Amino acid sequence: MSAGLAAPRAGGTHPVTAWAQALALFAAAVVMYHRTGAGLWETWTTNDNYSHGPLVPLTSAALVWLRWDKLRKLEVKPVGHGLWLVALGCLMQVFGTRADLFALQGWSLLPLLFGLSLTFFGRAVTHMLAFPLGYLGFMLTFPPVVMNSLSYALKELAVQASVAGAKLAGAHVTRSGMSLFLPTGELRVENPCSGLRSLLALVATGTLFAYFQSGGLWRRWAVMLAAVPIALAGNIARLTMLVIVADRTSVVAATGKFHDASGYVMYAVSLGLLLAMRRLLTPKEAKR
Repeated sequence: MSAGLAAPRAGGTHPVTAWAQALALFAAAVVMYHRTGAGLWETWTTNDNYSHGPLVPLTSAALVWLRWDKLRKLEVKPVGHGLWLVALGCLMQVFGTRADLFALQGWSLLPLLFGLSLTFFGRAVTHMLAFPLGYLGFMLTFPPVVMNSLSYALKELAVQASVAGAKLAGAHVTRSGMSLFLPTGELRVENPCSGLRSLLALVATGTLFAYFQSGGLWRRWAVMLAAVPIALAGNIARLTMLVIVADRTSVVAATGKFHDASGYVMYAVSLGLLLAMRRLLTPKEAKR
Protein backbone atom coordinates (compact mmCIF):
# COMPACT_ATOMS: atom_id res chain seq x y z
CA MET A 1 0.00 0.00 0.00
CA SER A 2 1.25 3.43 -0.86
CA ALA A 3 2.75 5.56 1.94
CA GLY A 4 1.38 8.78 0.48
CA LEU A 5 -1.37 11.06 1.75
CA ALA A 6 -4.14 8.96 0.23
CA ALA A 7 -3.29 5.80 2.16
CA PRO A 8 -4.52 5.07 5.68
CA ARG A 9 -2.00 3.49 8.03
CA ALA A 10 -2.63 0.63 10.40
CA GLY A 11 -2.86 1.82 13.98
CA GLY A 12 -2.86 5.47 12.93
CA THR A 13 -5.18 8.16 11.66
CA HIS A 14 -5.87 8.78 8.01
CA PRO A 15 -3.63 11.74 7.04
CA VAL A 16 -6.42 13.61 5.25
CA THR A 17 -8.63 13.32 8.33
CA ALA A 18 -5.80 14.51 10.58
CA TRP A 19 -5.12 17.52 8.37
CA ALA A 20 -8.83 18.40 8.21
CA GLN A 21 -9.17 18.21 11.99
CA ALA A 22 -5.99 20.21 12.52
CA LEU A 23 -7.10 22.92 10.10
CA ALA A 24 -10.47 23.19 11.85
CA LEU A 25 -8.79 23.63 15.22
CA PHE A 26 -6.27 25.99 13.67
CA ALA A 27 -9.15 28.17 12.49
CA ALA A 28 -10.46 28.22 16.06
CA ALA A 29 -6.99 29.21 17.29
CA VAL A 30 -6.91 32.07 14.77
CA VAL A 31 -10.13 33.42 16.28
CA MET A 32 -8.71 33.01 19.78
CA TYR A 33 -5.43 34.72 18.88
CA HIS A 34 -6.63 37.46 16.54
CA ARG A 35 -5.94 40.19 19.10
CA THR A 36 -2.50 38.78 19.82
CA GLY A 37 -1.79 38.68 16.10
CA ALA A 38 -2.90 42.29 15.69
CA GLY A 39 -0.68 43.29 18.61
CA LEU A 40 2.30 41.49 17.09
CA TRP A 41 1.76 43.22 13.75
CA GLU A 42 1.60 46.61 15.44
CA THR A 43 4.81 45.84 17.34
CA TRP A 44 6.61 44.69 14.19
CA THR A 45 5.66 47.85 12.32
CA THR A 46 6.29 50.36 15.11
CA ASN A 47 9.19 48.93 17.13
CA ASP A 48 12.49 48.74 15.25
CA ASN A 49 13.78 45.98 17.54
CA TYR A 50 11.12 43.65 16.12
CA SER A 51 11.12 44.88 12.52
CA HIS A 52 12.33 41.43 11.39
CA GLY A 53 9.15 39.87 12.79
CA PRO A 54 7.08 39.60 9.57
CA LEU A 55 9.86 37.58 7.90
CA VAL A 56 9.85 34.89 10.59
CA PRO A 57 6.50 33.17 9.88
CA LEU A 58 7.26 33.36 6.15
CA THR A 59 10.58 31.64 6.80
CA SER A 60 8.93 28.95 8.92
CA ALA A 61 6.34 28.35 6.19
CA ALA A 62 9.13 28.04 3.62
CA LEU A 63 10.93 25.49 5.80
CA VAL A 64 7.75 23.40 6.05
CA TRP A 65 7.32 23.61 2.27
CA LEU A 66 10.90 22.43 1.73
CA ARG A 67 10.17 19.39 3.91
CA TRP A 68 6.71 18.75 2.50
CA ASP A 69 7.58 15.66 0.42
CA LYS A 70 9.10 14.01 3.49
CA LEU A 71 6.34 15.17 5.81
CA ARG A 72 3.55 13.71 3.71
CA LYS A 73 5.20 10.28 3.80
CA LEU A 74 5.51 10.10 7.57
CA GLU A 75 3.17 7.98 9.66
CA VAL A 76 0.35 9.96 11.22
CA LYS A 77 -0.08 8.55 14.72
CA PRO A 78 -1.72 11.02 17.15
CA VAL A 79 -0.41 11.34 20.69
CA GLY A 80 -2.98 12.18 23.36
CA HIS A 81 -0.36 13.77 25.61
CA GLY A 82 -0.21 16.65 23.16
CA LEU A 83 -3.43 17.94 24.68
CA TRP A 84 -1.49 18.89 27.80
CA LEU A 85 0.59 21.28 25.73
CA VAL A 86 -2.57 22.64 24.10
CA ALA A 87 -4.02 23.23 27.56
CA LEU A 88 -0.79 24.92 28.69
CA GLY A 89 -0.89 27.25 25.69
CA CYS A 90 -4.51 28.15 26.34
CA LEU A 91 -3.80 28.82 30.04
CA MET A 92 -0.86 31.05 29.13
CA GLN A 93 -3.05 32.95 26.68
CA VAL A 94 -5.88 33.42 29.20
CA PHE A 95 -3.52 34.45 32.01
CA GLY A 96 -1.60 36.79 29.70
CA THR A 97 -4.84 38.42 28.59
CA ARG A 98 -6.22 38.78 32.12
CA ALA A 99 -2.93 40.10 33.51
CA ASP A 100 -2.27 42.28 30.45
CA LEU A 101 1.04 40.51 29.78
CA PHE A 102 1.32 40.73 26.00
CA ALA A 103 4.61 38.83 25.82
CA LEU A 104 3.05 35.83 27.57
CA GLN A 105 0.15 35.87 25.12
CA GLY A 106 2.58 35.63 22.23
CA TRP A 107 4.74 32.88 23.74
CA SER A 108 1.64 30.79 24.44
CA LEU A 109 1.59 30.08 20.70
CA LEU A 110 4.54 27.71 20.90
CA PRO A 111 3.14 25.11 23.33
CA LEU A 112 -0.20 25.40 21.54
CA LEU A 113 1.29 24.65 18.11
CA PHE A 114 3.53 21.85 19.38
CA GLY A 115 0.56 20.38 21.23
CA LEU A 116 -1.66 20.51 18.16
CA SER A 117 1.05 18.84 16.09
CA LEU A 118 1.45 16.00 18.59
CA THR A 119 -2.29 15.60 19.04
CA PHE A 120 -3.12 15.33 15.36
CA PHE A 121 0.06 14.11 13.67
CA GLY A 122 2.20 12.39 16.30
CA ARG A 123 5.86 12.36 17.23
CA ALA A 124 7.41 11.72 13.80
CA VAL A 125 5.73 14.69 12.14
CA THR A 126 6.27 16.93 15.17
CA HIS A 127 9.96 16.02 15.23
CA MET A 128 10.31 17.19 11.64
CA LEU A 129 8.27 20.32 12.34
CA ALA A 130 10.18 21.11 15.54
CA PHE A 131 12.56 23.66 14.02
CA PRO A 132 9.99 25.55 11.88
CA LEU A 133 7.66 25.77 14.89
CA GLY A 134 10.41 26.71 17.34
CA TYR A 135 11.77 29.30 14.91
CA LEU A 136 8.51 31.22 15.35
CA GLY A 137 9.91 32.31 18.72
CA PHE A 138 11.95 34.94 16.88
CA MET A 139 8.76 36.77 15.89
CA LEU A 140 7.58 37.06 19.50
CA THR A 141 8.20 39.85 21.96
CA PHE A 142 9.84 40.06 25.37
CA PRO A 143 8.61 41.99 28.43
CA PRO A 144 9.62 45.68 28.27
CA VAL A 145 11.70 45.36 31.45
CA VAL A 146 13.82 42.68 29.78
CA MET A 147 14.27 44.68 26.58
CA ASN A 148 15.08 47.90 28.44
CA SER A 149 17.67 46.19 30.65
CA LEU A 150 19.29 44.44 27.71
CA SER A 151 19.25 47.61 25.62
CA TYR A 152 20.93 49.61 28.37
CA ALA A 153 23.61 46.95 28.93
CA LEU A 154 24.38 46.78 25.21
CA LYS A 155 24.45 50.57 24.94
CA GLU A 156 26.84 50.84 27.88
CA LEU A 157 29.18 48.30 26.28
CA ALA A 158 29.02 50.00 22.89
CA VAL A 159 29.65 53.49 24.29
CA GLN A 160 32.64 52.41 26.38
CA ALA A 161 34.26 50.49 23.54
CA SER A 162 33.53 53.10 20.86
CA VAL A 163 34.90 55.98 22.95
CA ALA A 164 38.09 54.01 23.57
CA GLY A 165 38.38 53.16 19.88
CA ALA A 166 37.71 56.73 18.75
CA LYS A 167 40.38 58.06 21.12
CA LEU A 168 42.88 55.59 19.70
CA ALA A 169 42.03 57.00 16.27
CA GLY A 170 42.81 60.50 17.52
CA ALA A 171 39.29 61.77 18.21
CA HIS A 172 38.84 64.37 20.95
CA VAL A 173 35.89 63.02 22.93
CA THR A 174 34.81 62.95 26.56
CA ARG A 175 31.89 61.07 28.01
CA SER A 176 29.20 61.86 30.58
CA GLY A 177 26.65 59.07 30.81
CA MET A 178 25.31 58.49 27.32
CA SER A 179 26.38 61.95 26.11
CA LEU A 180 29.62 62.29 24.15
CA PHE A 181 31.18 65.74 23.99
CA LEU A 182 33.32 66.68 21.00
CA PRO A 183 34.76 69.96 19.72
CA THR A 184 31.93 70.03 17.19
CA GLY A 185 29.14 69.52 19.72
CA GLU A 186 27.32 66.92 21.79
CA LEU A 187 26.55 63.45 20.48
CA ARG A 188 23.77 61.75 22.42
CA VAL A 189 23.65 57.94 22.19
CA GLU A 190 19.99 56.91 22.19
CA ASN A 191 18.40 53.46 22.55
CA PRO A 192 18.36 52.66 18.79
CA CYS A 193 22.17 52.80 18.91
CA SER A 194 22.34 49.98 21.47
CA GLY A 195 22.61 47.42 18.69
CA LEU A 196 19.71 45.36 20.04
CA ARG A 197 17.87 45.47 16.74
CA SER A 198 20.81 44.10 14.75
CA LEU A 199 21.56 41.56 17.50
CA LEU A 200 18.06 40.05 17.41
CA ALA A 201 17.97 39.99 13.61
CA LEU A 202 21.45 38.50 13.27
CA VAL A 203 20.81 35.80 15.89
CA ALA A 204 17.63 34.84 14.02
CA THR A 205 19.66 34.68 10.79
CA GLY A 206 22.47 32.74 12.47
CA THR A 207 19.99 30.21 13.82
CA LEU A 208 18.62 29.69 10.31
CA PHE A 209 22.13 29.25 8.95
CA ALA A 210 22.85 26.73 11.71
CA TYR A 211 19.79 24.69 10.69
CA PHE A 212 21.29 24.16 7.25
CA GLN A 213 24.86 23.77 8.50
CA SER A 214 26.42 20.45 7.62
CA GLY A 215 28.70 18.55 9.94
CA GLY A 216 28.44 17.83 13.65
CA LEU A 217 26.17 19.49 16.16
CA TRP A 218 29.03 21.64 17.49
CA ARG A 219 29.35 23.29 14.08
CA ARG A 220 25.70 24.33 14.19
CA TRP A 221 26.06 25.77 17.68
CA ALA A 222 29.22 27.60 16.62
CA VAL A 223 27.45 29.24 13.66
CA MET A 224 24.47 30.27 15.77
CA LEU A 225 26.52 31.61 18.70
CA ALA A 226 28.93 33.45 16.37
CA ALA A 227 26.08 35.84 15.54
CA VAL A 228 26.31 37.40 19.02
CA PRO A 229 29.93 38.66 19.00
CA ILE A 230 29.65 39.59 15.32
CA ALA A 231 26.57 41.75 16.02
CA LEU A 232 28.18 43.37 19.06
CA ALA A 233 31.43 44.08 17.21
CA GLY A 234 29.52 45.51 14.25
CA ASN A 235 27.58 47.95 16.41
CA ILE A 236 30.74 49.05 18.25
CA ALA A 237 32.51 49.62 14.94
CA ARG A 238 29.58 51.64 13.64
CA LEU A 239 29.38 53.84 16.75
CA THR A 240 33.14 54.36 16.67
CA MET A 241 32.91 55.59 13.09
CA LEU A 242 30.09 57.96 14.04
CA VAL A 243 32.23 59.48 16.80
CA ILE A 244 35.20 59.87 14.47
CA VAL A 245 33.05 61.47 11.76
CA ALA A 246 31.51 63.83 14.34
CA ASP A 247 34.99 64.80 15.53
CA ARG A 248 36.43 65.34 12.04
CA THR A 249 33.40 67.06 10.50
CA SER A 250 30.35 67.81 12.63
CA VAL A 251 27.75 66.16 14.83
CA VAL A 252 25.12 67.10 12.26
CA ALA A 253 27.01 65.21 9.53
CA ALA A 254 27.48 62.16 11.76
CA THR A 255 23.81 61.96 12.73
CA GLY A 256 22.43 62.58 9.26
CA LYS A 257 22.56 60.34 6.21
CA PHE A 258 25.83 58.82 7.36
CA HIS A 259 24.11 57.52 10.51
CA ASP A 260 21.38 55.77 8.53
CA ALA A 261 23.62 54.44 5.78
CA SER A 262 26.21 53.11 8.21
CA GLY A 263 23.54 50.95 9.87
CA TYR A 264 22.70 49.15 6.64
CA VAL A 265 26.33 48.83 5.61
CA MET A 266 27.42 47.44 8.95
CA TYR A 267 24.59 44.91 9.02
CA ALA A 268 25.61 43.77 5.53
CA VAL A 269 29.20 43.40 6.73
CA SER A 270 28.03 41.45 9.79
CA LEU A 271 25.94 39.18 7.59
CA GLY A 272 28.95 38.61 5.35
CA LEU A 273 31.07 37.66 8.37
CA LEU A 274 28.41 35.22 9.50
CA LEU A 275 28.35 33.64 6.04
CA ALA A 276 32.13 33.42 6.12
CA MET A 277 31.96 31.70 9.51
CA ARG A 278 29.46 29.19 8.14
CA ARG A 279 31.71 28.55 5.16
CA LEU A 280 34.71 28.09 7.43
CA LEU A 281 32.86 25.54 9.57
CA THR A 282 31.55 23.54 6.62
CA PRO A 283 33.38 20.20 6.27
CA LYS A 284 35.59 19.89 3.21
CA GLU A 285 33.59 16.97 1.81
CA ALA A 286 30.39 19.04 1.97
CA LYS A 287 31.99 21.86 -0.06
CA ARG A 288 32.57 19.61 -3.04
